Amino acid sequence: MVIDPARPSVDFAVRLELDEAWRKRRPAQGGATEQGRGKIIGRLTEVLERDDHAVGVLWALLAERGDQSQADALPQPLASPPGGRSTPGGGGRSIHLPRKTTSGLRRVSANICMNAIVALVLFLAWWLAWRPLQVRPPAGVLALEVFAVWSLSFLPGWLYIRFLGQRAGALWDEYVLNLHRLRWDSPRHLPKPPVNSDFYAEWLGDGGPLLEHRSNIYQQKFDAYYGKSVSRSGQREGSREGPPVRIEALFPVFLTTAALAVCWTAVLWSPRFTNDPASFWDVLKFGFLGAYSFILQMLIRRFFQSDLRPAAYANALLRLIVVLILVGALYQILPHDNPRSAAAIAFVIGFFPLAGMQAIQRFAATALRVVVPSLNPPYPLNQIDGLSVWYEARLLEEGIEDMQSLATANFVDVILHTRVPVGRLVDWVDQAHLYLHLDRLEGTWRERKRAKTGKGPQNGGSQSPPESSAHLDRLPAEAVQADSNTQEGSAIPAIAEGSVTGSSRAGSKTRTTLRQFGIRKATDLLKAFPPDRFDPGRTLAPGSPWQKHLADVAKGGLDQAQLRTIVRVLENERSLAPVWNWQMRGVRKYAQPARDLLGVPAQPVGVG
Repeated sequence: MVIDPARPSVDFAVRLELDEAWRKRRPAQGGATEQGRGKIIGRLTEVLERDDHAVGVLWALLAERGDQSQADALPQPLASPPGGRSTPGGGGRSIHLPRKTTSGLRRVSANICMNAIVALVLFLAWWLAWRPLQVRPPAGVLALEVFAVWSLSFLPGWLYIRFLGQRAGALWDEYVLNLHRLRWDSPRHLPKPPVNSDFYAEWLGDGGPLLEHRSNIYQQKFDAYYGKSVSRSGQREGSREGPPVRIEALFPVFLTTAALAVCWTAVLWSPRFTNDPASFWDVLKFGFLGAYSFILQMLIRRFFQSDLRPAAYANALLRLIVVLILVGALYQILPHDNPRSAAAIAFVIGFFPLAGMQAIQRFAATALRVVVPSLNPPYPLNQIDGLSVWYEARLLEEGIEDMQSLATANFVDVILHTRVPVGRLVDWVDQAHLYLHLDRLEGTWRERKRAKTGKGPQNGGSQSPPESSAHLDRLPAEAVQADSNTQEGSAIPAIAEGSVTGSSRAGSKTRTTLRQFGIRKATDLLKAFPPDRFDPGRTLAPGSPWQKHLADVAKGGLDQAQLRTIVRVLENERSLAPVWNWQMRGVRKYAQPARDLLGVPAQPVGVG
């Protein structure tokens, strides 16, 4: 089957054919017009109800007008009564402002509201707590403080208003291409890909046109998050404007602006605290400064990543409240004789609230002499390569708190809600699948200290066996015997020696050993050790290359039984299917044509 990319010409031919059929069937008299039109409609309905294939073909040919109404999808003579007469009751003509004008007016209204909020806060501060005349600052200093309060409070909210003016039509095409590359569903159940993409032929051959105009869960999710106007503009040529500005949806932005205005007014009311913090309120101000610096950087990063939503401002307000509470609680155990240190600690807690919660937790556990539940998961996200604190905070908003929740997350929801580059997200999920099948790393402060100094029980805490028993990450018998003279019974793999210590957990040793072999993801492990060769149920021939390869790996510190079991488990892990699809259906790699005597050109090779 040859697919002609010139689909508009086919659609135009269908339109002309229907127009010609209507012109030939149209009676001359107006009274007979309605009767003839009814006969044509009845006949077409009768024919199409009996022929599902014809219905599918017609929808395929008219696919370019799938977003229009039924009247818009028909030729003009069929969309309106002959003679160009207006429909009954349609004599009045309403006046509608252009969409760009309406959206611009709404953005102006939002800006005015935020300025009014900041002005109201300043007015209330002047009305309720203005200083006496003899201690008021000079006019120039006062004007600078007012401008600082306005700009620092207005800037975060203005970023969102400015973000709404960006063009968002390309988001739909990118979203659809990612779904097809991941092959998240059968091609016919996914939205229609762009005609000039490699996935269009696959979608067309799988019967996509037959289901294109039915309800689609993937488009419904996109419309629920970005609005129908964005997906429709992505499917039609023309408008590429982003979603309209709705004042009622900006409440989190307005509330955050009001909270920032109050805090900045309190901070700049007496700026002498920066030189000599002396009281609890001064320490609290430093906590706010740390939280504000994180919030501003987070909002700016999400602005440039096209991921700015009202939920980001709700999260910013929550962080601000949590930081102020944590600083107030932690101030009770900080040394009061050194307020400068307390101020610096408060600033760090404002940037990393979890650090303050961990400090309070350790203090409570020591004072109460009981085990306080830890907030650190055994497999935290910060152990994944490329996942910074900004992405960790963003994933936390979506309920992804550790590697287990990341590995089992719905790709569609994460792609829509976080705007993380899909290739990066796939790499994170690939790493998480491997790490979840290994022992964890050092998580507590005590474990990290032991691993760094090399002192204390191996593998951390009481979970480790005594020195005389086998370690969790023990070597094969041959490797242990060959290596015992040099390492004196140490469980450090030979290839990982220098990167870990004898007190490191088994997860650190195994992960470091795999990294030394160039393996950092689950698919890397399956590529280096093919399941059809290293399955536990398959016996390798003595002296074969694969048997020698496995023996060399065992000498490097990996247990053969452990390695082959993990390979088999990962091979049957269905959650890795989107990862494999993304790698196999990406950019193709073409080898340089060979210049040999035979003159045979090299064949293209797909990226594995």
